[in-house]
Amino acid sequence: MILPMLKYSFLVYHGDYERFIDDIGDLGVVDVIEKKDEVSEEIREKIDLVKQITTTIKFLEKRGVEQKKQTLSNGKEVFETVNRLRDEQEEKMQQLNTLQKEISHVRPWGDFSVETLEKLSEKGIRLRFYTCSAKRYDEAWEYEYPVKVIGRHAGSIYFVVVERDDESLELDAEEVKALEKPVSELEYYEKKLEEDIRKIEKEFNKLAAHGIKALEDYRKEVWMTTEYEKVWENTLREADEKVMIIEGWVPEHKAGDLNKYLEKEKILYLKSKPDPENEKVPVLLKNKKFSEKFEMLGELYSLPKYNELDLTPFFAPFYMLFFGFCLGDTGYGILMATVAMVARKKIKKELKNVMMLIFYLGVSTFFFGLISGTFFGIDLYATKLPVYGSLNTYMEARGTNINEQLFNLSLILGGLQIVFGLFLKFINETIQMGWKFALSTFGWIVLIIGGGIVYVLSNFTGLPAGTINVVLYIVLGISGLFIFLLNHPKRNVFVNIGAGLWNTYNMVTGVLGDLLSYIRLFALGISSAILGYVFNSLAVSMSGSIPVVSIIVMVIILLIGHSINLFMSGLGSFVHPMRLTFVEFYKNAGFTGGGKQYNPFRKM
Repeated sequence: MILPMLKYSFLVYHGDYERFIDDIGDLGVVDVIEKKDEVSEEIREKIDLVKQITTTIKFLEKRGVEQKKQTLSNGKEVFETVNRLRDEQEEKMQQLNTLQKEISHVRPWGDFSVETLEKLSEKGIRLRFYTCSAKRYDEAWEYEYPVKVIGRHAGSIYFVVVERDDESLELDAEEVKALEKPVSELEYYEKKLEEDIRKIEKEFNKLAAHGIKALEDYRKEVWMTTEYEKVWENTLREADEKVMIIEGWVPEHKAGDLNKYLEKEKILYLKSKPDPENEKVPVLLKNKKFSEKFEMLGELYSLPKYNELDLTPFFAPFYMLFFGFCLGDTGYGILMATVAMVARKKIKKELKNVMMLIFYLGVSTFFFGLISGTFFGIDLYATKLPVYGSLNTYMEARGTNINEQLFNLSLILGGLQIVFGLFLKFINETIQMGWKFALSTFGWIVLIIGGGIVYVLSNFTGLPAGTINVVLYIVLGISGLFIFLLNHPKRNVFVNIGAGLWNTYNMVTGVLGDLLSYIRLFALGISSAILGYVFNSLAVSMSGSIPVVSIIVMVIILLIGHSINLFMSGLGSFVHPMRLTFVEFYKNAGFTGGGKQYNPFRKM
């Protein structure tokens, strides 16, 4: 349900305006209307700063350090210190990475004295460094030239050649750039860099223990400054800037306290109903406890426009059923519902709705597991348990099985949601444009439901064919009238017929494709059950025959296997019903979306 809004226009004397902004910030009910398409560069910079502070807080929180009594009060200093340390750490990490590469290059040569090399150079003697594979190295070089092997590493030989300045020997080996520093010196710098990095890590831990609250306060301060500046930026100045005018949206049920304040302070204001056709009215959803848990799913796609139906309470039961259909395991359902209820008592208030959503999905998974006869991958129909054994015998006697029934059930549920979506589309079009513009949709509802009635009459009753044909002709006549002749009240009949033909082509191909999309419910349910069965088989076959060890191995395989299956199948069960909701259901319900979230100006 979308809560009704009221548009307020405030006219305030410039001397009282700053106090007025403070007061409406305290009330926290006015969503200020933005007059400009883009915010100023200064506000954009502050918004970026808020994001950076948030990133810094998350960086410190991820360190897992217990937050102690706050001893750091200047959030700006904490923020700047963390950023400086992060830059310093990144620079030292890059230096360490470069140094370690250099060490790996120098280590095969061992240690040496730079001073000795310099003295030799002064005497006109230089060392040239070579490396080659052990296969290519010719030991005769040691007798023909002043060659000395320094080391052997990873199939390569490292050696030096001693030359005078006027000599130039050529060997079939790769010459290495002259070494500038010995490995001992490089390792000293490596340890120093590692020690510096450890010190920075300790500083981060200290800041995480004592400075997060200061950062949160700093973020609030910057955010409030930003919000105040946005309000000032969207204020009109009239009468030589003596009168300040600002407009905003207020939910109708929250207007009472605002009106009392305005009357008390004698603030001049105008109040009006919104014009959804010409104004971008913000949307505030309010649903009952069950549907409220599914609002977060709808917001992943888009909020409804102010003047259309909120589809949350209508897709919520279907989404819950579809999730259970896809996962469909009694054991998984019990596990999900239990974990959700236990976790709900221990987590933050903001996440309680998430846990309740998981609980509902777990309940659905449990019941569909009962229908499909699956318990942690065990096929209950094959166990010959009292109820499942009787059902299995009953279905076999009629040449069918549970999988065939689940396939049919997926199509039935899909058909129900499509028809239900068309009903909602009819209501939506009636609300937004008037009932005359919704007659085409009503014609399709008559055709689909009437066609279903004719099918039932012809196959499951003893009515004569003539009577059934009369019903069929009535259905075709009424639906054809609405689809081809009355689909738009402002067009002539020939344009309506052409539009009706095009609409018929789109509906026939679209509805058929949409219906087939619901087969994925059955396919995902089968794949989940098969994966569970496979892991059970692996646990039995790979456990061995040693009494205690076999049980331990079996339990480990079952835990790992079913964890993987629950994660993979749960992810698919979350995504694919969402796709059916956002694509098939939203399309058939005529959902347009694009609504703006209600975001009142308030003090944090």
